[in-house]
Amino acid sequence: MISKSISNSVSNFTYHSDPVRIVFGAGSVAALREEANRHKISRLMMLCSPSRADLARQLIAPITERCVGFCETAGQDMPREAFERILSEIKRLNPDGFIVFGGGSPIGLAKATAAATGLPYIAIVTTYSGSEMAARWYIGAAGNRVNGESAAALPATAIYDPELTLDLPPAISAASGMNAMAHAVESLYGIDTNPVVQSMAEEAVRRLGASLLCVVRNPRDLAARSDVLYAAWLAGNFRAKVGLEHAIAQRVRQWFKTDHARSHAVATPYAVGFNASAAPEAMARIARALGVKDAARGLYDLNVRLGLPTGLKDLGLKESDIAKAVDVVAAVKITHPRPVTKSDLLDVISQAFAGAPPRF
Repeated sequence: MISKSISNSVSNFTYHSDPVRIVFGAGSVAALREEANRHKISRLMMLCSPSRADLARQLIAPITERCVGFCETAGQDMPREAFERILSEIKRLNPDGFIVFGGGSPIGLAKATAAATGLPYIAIVTTYSGSEMAARWYIGAAGNRVNGESAAALPATAIYDPELTLDLPPAISAASGMNAMAHAVESLYGIDTNPVVQSMAEEAVRRLGASLLCVVRNPRDLAARSDVLYAAWLAGNFRAKVGLEHAIAQRVRQWFKTDHARSHAVATPYAVGFNASAAPEAMARIARALGVKDAARGLYDLNVRLGLPTGLKDLGLKESDIAKAVDVVAAVKITHPRPVTKSDLLDVISQAFAGAPPRF
């Protein structure tokens, strides 16, 4: 009887884990030489944004004899000119691998570069975007966007050292953390979800809900930073097929130049509210993890407590842009437990524009 009970408690599922080696913990950037050895990187190029170049040079110091050059370029939406500059530097320097240091923008460029060149790379992660764990890559935005999906885009190793996040400003930390939250909640009710993912995602929601507030209050709280970085990795471990939240946030920020992470923070409560009736188990997990009664309202209230904008109007979207936003989001294939009509999109985006508590 016990065996029968256990076998009936979990339904059939498929789970795929991408081959990224994870090195996590305070001081873990010291493993850089060991990881370069592991992946046989003897001539490396350093990729980072211009604002992080000085720190990148400090980090590379222990293996500076292997560094054949730096490429300091980045930019929201991974601009084509930045990508082409990286490819030009790779052709000039002839490295056998590279290191990327930073958040979602430089890591996004690194993914496209790896997919194009086949070079192995090590990602030193400094924000909570989770981009390093997604095989999907793209260059450019809106109508000029080029994208793909390939395991070759993933880093050979991702290093998560929470000490490198201590100087991330509270407002950026909050928005980046809610970007991670978006990955976690959509993974809970995506059509390709499974029990492994659900366990990781619920834990990510729990840790983000508790520790992001601590980070905003005290950005130098290393324990809280570690918790948030770990939660971001849990949330990024699995990406559900594109759901309503990601469709809205990604298309709005590409077409209307709104801030990436804050667009996700704004969109998440409304997408969750829309899906609540079709995904009761996922809603129960989110509410339990946040210690609230209603998942969508709990996420909305968390944005407020973190001091984040709650409406797309606060990010620069105009009321006259709503119709166009509906059109560009409607062009995305949205996979969901609850079907999404164009009328639904108008309702959800209008609510997200205004920024009042979600009503569904």
